[in-house]
Amino acid sequence: MTIGQRVAQKRKELGLSQEELGERLGVSRQAIYKWESDQALPEIEKLVNLSRLFSVPVGWLLGVEEEPSPDSGGELTEEQLKLAEEIARRYIDAIPQPEPAPEPEPPKKRRKWPFVVAALVLIGVFWHLFGRLDGLDNQYNNLQYSIGNVSDSVNRQINGIASRVESILEAQNTLVADWSADRAPDYRANEITFTLRAVPRTYEEGMTAIFVLESAGERSETSVEPGADHAFAGEVTCPLTDDIRLSVVFVSADGTRQTQLLEQYPYLYSGSFPSANIEAGPLDWDILEGDTLRANDHIFYSTSTGACAVADIRCGLFRDNALVTWYEPANSGNGGIPAFSRPELTLERGHVYCEALVVTDEYGREMVYPDYYSIAWDETAQKWDIYAPANIISVDNDPAHWSY
Repeated sequence: MTIGQRVAQKRKELGLSQEELGERLGVSRQAIYKWESDQALPEIEKLVNLSRLFSVPVGWLLGVEEEPSPDSGGELTEEQLKLAEEIARRYIDAIPQPEPAPEPEPPKKRRKWPFVVAALVLIGVFWHLFGRLDGLDNQYNNLQYSIGNVSDSVNRQINGIASRVESILEAQNTLVADWSADRAPDYRANEITFTLRAVPRTYEEGMTAIFVLESAGERSETSVEPGADHAFAGEVTCPLTDDIRLSVVFVSADGTRQTQLLEQYPYLYSGSFPSANIEAGPLDWDILEGDTLRANDHIFYSTSTGACAVADIRCGLFRDNALVTWYEPANSGNGGIPAFSRPELTLERGHVYCEALVVTDEYGREMVYPDYYSIAWDETAQKWDIYAPANIISVDNDPAHWSY
């Protein structure tokens, strides 16, 4: 499980909503949503607070150690019980035993107070022993926490040194002394044009250059001649995707080719879209009655503008990534917050259901934004259960993976 899935699991075990958990930690509901959807990581302080609230180690939240058994808290281990028994035995053996009388005497009434005192002493010994054991356990936990902090600090320093060494090696091995790339996207044509300039670190007479763009399995090339100051400049156009690689190939006069990767551009396509999220009223356990999904007139959502504006937005229920029905826009009556209305629906077991927003931008392009949770029938537990999309369906926003 991811950190977000562990936080969501423990929150639900405590019966807390995202808003209630946020109030306890002093953060917004949106922050909890981003943690649970693995869009952001909690800060160290918040991780410690989460571990205390959920009664689990920080290492369990990070996925580096197992969750402690709930049966182990507050009880002595077998080794601790043996130690307590050994202390009690030695204490009893140390009590002086009366020497036998030389001659039998008439029986006397035995006094009970020495046994009472011995019992009280034993109770005191055990009480002190248990207190010491509890203190040692706390010290052990504190030591583990301190070791974890030291380990994190050392790892950060090692990563920092490795990054600096890598930067130095890259600077020493690079083929270019300077380069630049200006981008001009054409969202309607779904293309992007790069205006490129590269200066070789070592120029040879007769050298030429080729600018190469790789995008969605397509390769675009432009051959250029040197200009002023031995700089090569040109333009290359390629499809606008989320994985674009830019390289320059220097070709010497004798035909020798040397390739230098200049930059990789992730998310240029998806990052140009306005984003959308279902904020409240999504699928949950409490909206089901048997196999019936209850109606809800307040499925709130929010949008944020990227490089392009929203032209249209729809919300619907999907079964196995295929549309079941679109929802109607609703008047939330809550300060004009946009919302949709879900009708009453009957679910079929053996399928995965998810609510999703379909956003169309001003250039007619579409993107799908599924809600974080999906509902599926659990055959083992014989009930409808909630899952994160990563466990059940694709979290890809590509409309090609959805049917509507």
